[in-house]
Amino acid sequence: MSEMPSLAKRILEEYFPASGDQLVVGGRSVRELASKIGTPAYIYDAELLRSRLETVRTTLGPRVQVLFAMKANPNAAIAQLMTEGGAGLEVASAGEIAAAAFAGVTSVPMQFAGPGKDEEDFALARQHDVTLNVESKAEVDALSKSGGGRVAIRVNPPANKTKSRMRMSGGSAKFGVDVDDLAGLATHIDTLDNVELVGLHTYAGTQNFDAEGWLANAHFLLDTMKDLERHLGRTLRTLNFGGGFGEACFESDGRFDLDAAGEGLAELISKDGRDDREYFVELGRYLCAHAGIFLTEVRYVKESGGNEHAILDGGMHQHAAAAGLGTVIRRPFPMVKASSLKEEARDEKCFLGGPLCTPADAFPTPSLPPLKAGDLVAFLASGAYGLSFSNALFLSHPTPTEVLVDKGVVHIIRERPPVDAPLRDQRLPGRSG
Repeated sequence: MSEMPSLAKRILEEYFPASGDQLVVGGRSVRELASKIGTPAYIYDAELLRSRLETVRTTLGPRVQVLFAMKANPNAAIAQLMTEGGAGLEVASAGEIAAAAFAGVTSVPMQFAGPGKDEEDFALARQHDVTLNVESKAEVDALSKSGGGRVAIRVNPPANKTKSRMRMSGGSAKFGVDVDDLAGLATHIDTLDNVELVGLHTYAGTQNFDAEGWLANAHFLLDTMKDLERHLGRTLRTLNFGGGFGEACFESDGRFDLDAAGEGLAELISKDGRDDREYFVELGRYLCAHAGIFLTEVRYVKESGGNEHAILDGGMHQHAAAAGLGTVIRRPFPMVKASSLKEEARDEKCFLGGPLCTPADAFPTPSLPPLKAGDLVAFLASGAYGLSFSNALFLSHPTPTEVLVDKGVVHIIRERPPVDAPLRDQRLPGRSG
């Protein structure tokens, strides 16, 4: 027998300390929750979300507006909770703007990044007063043709100073405007009557655990802003440093030094010396990953070739990140036998798979206690890029229920749809309705 992997143990101790024999989320045991809402399900703890946002806002200081990156978890209820806690929103589609409108929170600061915006994106951005972080001259001209709007230019630095696991800047990139082209584009925007340039934006990459490198990138953006203001002969009012603060999802992951980032940003803002400048940081995974779990139930257990296979009711189409999709090396997500936390893990290998008819529907698995039908397995660190990153239409299974637990009160924030849900938008030729 062996101990629970260290990351899973740390997450339980730091985020779910009320757990005894069973995992407890928001004051409710997983057995209670599974009985009430069924599985598979995403379950989020409202108090953890509030607490993490408050910690970030306090540490970064009152001059920095935190934007919640909705791509991490686009459920409207999560956006509502984040904005109630003082966050603005970073959106990446017209659909995310629509979700914010559904939640009734479009009065907060909102910014939109994405390299392929279309007329529907532009129209909704204008309607809801969203700043567009433009990424090319072609996009600026398309915006002007469609009716214009307020923009910041997304900057692609010549070198990525961070150690982000997934880099989105530095060298040739589909994201942002190269520094050498920045002055020319800004000058062009100033010739357009219906496009207002208000600032700069950058986003170096995601899952960055290097606060020093992140701050170096932020200082580069400020210096770039100063150069551009001298070129334009006027000041700009917004500066968005992006985000990408790393949050541990695998055993080898470290911690992002939030205190160092806060201290560094305070020094940068003091260096800038502008009381009227608005500063932004956009965060998704860092705010909500550890506040959520993906809860599944073991349907069957079988032996094959000397190995044990546990078949779960949730699969890679519902939690693609935990199945390793999009990664070169498939590593196990932190997971626990949620219905019996006190059992020791065993050294024998157990293979976890979902209900899909494909060998891709398998989860890299750490050591777990013995499993039997009816046991509950929870994938931790699943509050971000869970359902939103998954190929939910594959094999036409219903999407999982999403639940927000707030001090023991269970709110279903996404219903599990009926089995015919994938047919709702389909049409047969010659048949109306």
